Amino acid sequence: MSEELHYFNEDAQEQLQMMESALLDAMDKGVNDEYIGTIFRAMHTIKGVAGMFSFEEIISFTHIAENLMDAVRNGKIVLDEALLMLLLRCKDHVASLVESAVASTSLGVQTQDEDTKLKELIHSYLSAPAQDRQNAVPIQTQQTQQVDGAKVWHLHLLLKESFFDTGMDLLAILSYLKKLGTVRSIEAELDKLPLLVDIDPFIPYMSFSIDFESDADEADIVEVFEFVEDDIVLKLQVLEQTQLKLEEPKEATQEAIQEVPKNVEKQPNIEIKKQTPSQSLRVDSAKIDLLIDTISEMVIANAKIARYVEQNYDADLEEVSLELETLLETLRNNVMQIRMLPVGESFEKFRRVVNDVAHKLGKKINFTILGGDTELDKTVIEKIADPLVHMLRNAVDHGIEMPDKRLEAGKSEIGNVELRAYPESGSIVIEIEDDGKGLSKDFLMAKAISKGLIAHDTHMSEMQAYQLIFAPGFSTAEVISDISGRGVGMDVVKKNIEALKGDVELSSVVGHGSRFTIRLPLTLAIIDGFLFEVGATRYIIPLDMISEVVEFDTKHQIQMDKSNLFDLRGTLLPLLDVKEFYHEKSRDANARKNIIIVKYANQKMGMLVDELYGENQTVIKPLGRLFKNAPGLYGASILGSGEIALIFDIPALFEIVNLEKE
Repeated sequence: MSEELHYFNEDAQEQLQMMESALLDAMDKGVNDEYIGTIFRAMHTIKGVAGMFSFEEIISFTHIAENLMDAVRNGKIVLDEALLMLLLRCKDHVASLVESAVASTSLGVQTQDEDTKLKELIHSYLSAPAQDRQNAVPIQTQQTQQVDGAKVWHLHLLLKESFFDTGMDLLAILSYLKKLGTVRSIEAELDKLPLLVDIDPFIPYMSFSIDFESDADEADIVEVFEFVEDDIVLKLQVLEQTQLKLEEPKEATQEAIQEVPKNVEKQPNIEIKKQTPSQSLRVDSAKIDLLIDTISEMVIANAKIARYVEQNYDADLEEVSLELETLLETLRNNVMQIRMLPVGESFEKFRRVVNDVAHKLGKKINFTILGGDTELDKTVIEKIADPLVHMLRNAVDHGIEMPDKRLEAGKSEIGNVELRAYPESGSIVIEIEDDGKGLSKDFLMAKAISKGLIAHDTHMSEMQAYQLIFAPGFSTAEVISDISGRGVGMDVVKKNIEALKGDVELSSVVGHGSRFTIRLPLTLAIIDGFLFEVGATRYIIPLDMISEVVEFDTKHQIQMDKSNLFDLRGTLLPLLDVKEFYHEKSRDANARKNIIIVKYANQKMGMLVDELYGENQTVIKPLGRLFKNAPGLYGASILGSGEIALIFDIPALFEIVNLEKE
């Protein structure tokens, strides 16, 4: 795909997403001028940019969709629920057209059929007699001032030296300009053209004067040049306004130019150019990934230098090593920040999922998104999307009752589903909560028994019972449908989340609803860790998950002999003896021991360890097959000495400790 097509695709996807958001907002909050304008502009912008590439299928369809929205803007057609659903279909269809255009493939039979059906439906709205709409309430929109007639514009187009670098075809741009009106004249200005021997074929020496007659407004004309706005200087002037119909194009001659009145001193002179350099830069995410990988290796290499300095004291080299470590940390943090994105844009796409499932099931849903500005690693955002889609579909399908059932239960007929995100102790928490019928321990166990997942005499805590929903083959659906009910999905959801080094849990109250809570690490590449030793093995805990460190004394030893708890300033906390848990070899019995207090999801526990080494820039490496099923570990890191340090999976350890308590 060429760079221009890549940018066209990105721009089209952004416009389609804005259109979808506006349509869903109109469904949820009611129609207003802002939503109508957004929908119209999306179709108009996509049509304009597609015209520059001569994508006729896109131009043809978006043109009639634009006409439909123009009629809505003018109050001739009411934007009701049926039309909103039709426009959602139009949005999906344009997405298919864009996909085919970018891939340079012909339209499939299904896409062609949809194109025909949608055009017929749109024409039925546009051609309906006025009396058929006389009882409809017109939408109050802010009307733009109507132009009495066409205007004659004078365009001065200067190509910058960088123009040819864009790869854009000037003829294609001018060809699309003709779709907005009639070009009266085009004159190439050759005064800057050098001698033939001095010409550089990569530099555009010419500028152009264009007289153009159209009823389009200034913004429409400027939009024609949108893709090359950084590589041109465009000046517009209104020469005259006329009631006459657009004339046939005249030859681009000096005589034609002289026909245009020259009394333009009082007309505004509009210069379309950037006043300051762009402050943003599009970069392929793969390049960022490669940069992060390189920084990771540099961190490991610097750790080896620091190790060498420690063994062979060299004051000058130590100073350089410390400076390099500081620079690497700054570089790491800044590069990692580039990959951090707000989750809101990704979450916004889920509104369509909830809307479609609700309409299909005949349910009314109020879907709310909170914490959209919370940032998460781009890789994690991409990989968490599918699990969230599945959980939201389940919330609407299984969680929220039908409107009549909700009314019988004394609830509003409109169900509530909330998706929220917030940071917590070096992690990101994502919650999906509904106010539906909820789930009980007895119901879940009965379902599991009926499916042969557990025995009849099984005893479970409430927490263990809620975990059944993630078992393969488990489903709470009464009827199998194309939405859910086959017991395929929640087990995959859990595995996908765990693959991101996160965890998911369910809590529920019968009659009041359910809440899924997902906790994810901020990033999967480099973290600030805390290095320590147990027996002969080095371990690392993410620094954000450490609350404090205390010395293991005689009082703690007495408490451990009685139970796996210890007293931290009047609060009893579970204590995990890492040496016993991993069957590490014992060290000197008289050596000092320490308790690292870790925190996660409003819980705390102690971890009994041996020697402490302090903070460590930790490059996360995946574990090999040998450690694949090792409990409580999710990665490893290479130290400066070349030794391997194992990285604790603190959420998994909490789960192990909690299950042991029960």
